[in-house]
Amino acid sequence: MDYLNVKKDIKEISNKIKELYEEVAELKKKRDEANELVKSHKEKREEINRIVKEKIENVRNLKNDRNKLIIELKEVNLTKDIIIQKIKHLETILETKCPSLEKEKELVGEIEYYRKFLEKSNIIDELSKKIKALSEEISEYVKKSSEEHQKVLEYARVSAENHQKLMEKYNEINKLKKKYNELNEKIKNNSNKNKKEREVKNQKKKENTEKREE
Repeated sequence: MDYLNVKKDIKEISNKIKELYEEVAELKKKRDEANELVKSHKEKREEINRIVKEKIENVRNLKNDRNKLIIELKEVNLTKDIIIQKIKHLETILETKCPSLEKEKELVGEIEYYRKFLEKSNIIDELSKKIKALSEEISEYVKKSSEEHQKVLEYARVSAENHQKLMEKYNEINKLKKKYNELNEKIKNNSNKNKKEREVKNQKKKENTEKREE
């Protein structure tokens, strides 16, 4: 056995194992950083989805309120334009016809009747504006949620790639450790063999010396 070459191989393997452990540490760092980013972007996505859910519920409630008012107007066959026309018509009669006190009260009562529906119609318009604004906000939040989801997928991929490389490095380290142990065992066995040979040689030498002395 070439003792010097074996010792050289052992040293090279030892250095390679050390180098691989440094690479393992770097891969672990990258994997763990990616996992933290996955966690962070998941939390952001979940918070955005919570907000979206809340806003969708608000839109649903606003639509319910609006639908109730729309039904009220439909039941009396009134639209905003018709209501405005009727109010203007009644006000014109009040201003130009000089009605009797009783007729005036009647006209004022009608105007108040239609104004209540006009107020409801205005509320419908306000609710529609709020629904539109909220719907636009929801669209923006959904877009942000999608962006966060893409980041989750991207960093999960980075984490998986680094974990795979990590397993490959560990596999390489285990193979080198096995080779390292085999070479050390080889040196140990060779050393024991040489020791036994020396012992046998010394024993024979001793026996020969004793024979000569006889």
